[in-house]
Amino acid sequence: MQSDKIYNNTCNGKCSRCGDCCGLFIPFNDNDIALIKKYVKENNITPVNRINIMTGAFEARCCFYDKNNKVCKIYPVRPYVCRDFMCNRKNWKLKRDEYELNAKYNSTMHKMIIATFDDMIYEDYGPIMLYILEYCKEPNGLVDSNKLVRILKQLGREDLFKHFTATNEDGETIDGTDLK
Repeated sequence: MQSDKIYNNTCNGKCSRCGDCCGLFIPFNDNDIALIKKYVKENNITPVNRINIMTGAFEARCCFYDKNNKVCKIYPVRPYVCRDFMCNRKNWKLKRDEYELNAKYNSTMHKMIIATFDDMIYEDYGPIMLYILEYCKEPNGLVDSNKLVRILKQLGREDLFKHFTATNEDGETIDGTDLK
């Protein structure tokens, strides 16, 4: 679901480097991925740990935003949306549409494929799986497997099934591909 709320976090009209726009699911395309992969390899860049040490909670933000130092680790090759976005822009809804027209991933304007830089650059499926599993939790804390299957199919991420294991009603562990 797309939010229509953006808060102006600028400082005197300039980016404050707060990182609030550095979300887990920004729109990007295959060209962005190719540039970032090359840059990450050449500069030996590792993703930022987004697990809160005190609470153990996962922070749903870009794996390249270093919150402690307020810097983007891939700044020279950051995606188009990151290059152009400014939270104080009056016409941000029009700009959002422009970003999404240029995107293949995380865009609501065409068939959406949800992805993170974690899985696209590092083949680390943990962050996206944590996010999706949290969304599929029932009030009792268990994951609704039917909802999980439906969500993965809607998001074009059937490839993630192989990374899940589940326990059925009989207490047996089953491979995520059995959920399909």
